[in-house]
Amino acid sequence: MLNEVVVATLSRLWEEALGEPVIDIDADFFELGGDSLMALTIATRAIDAGIPMPRSGVLRRSTIRELAEAVENPALFQHI
Repeated sequence: MLNEVVVATLSRLWEEALGEPVIDIDADFFELGGDSLMALTIATRAIDAGIPMPRSGVLRRSTIRELAEAVENPALFQHI
């Protein structure tokens, strides 16, 4: 089960970066128009918000669902 707080926080950060509401937590960040600089900014802001993830988190797990799952099971950040 996904942590609702993590999903909500990541959704808010994606919306801020992309300038559009997040409709689908399975949508790929890069297919929505995100780039690597935005991904690093989101990861940094997520870390600042207390979400434990590597700075390369969005680069490795590019959907909100994948990120939220990896936050719960950090080994997933190692397996792409």
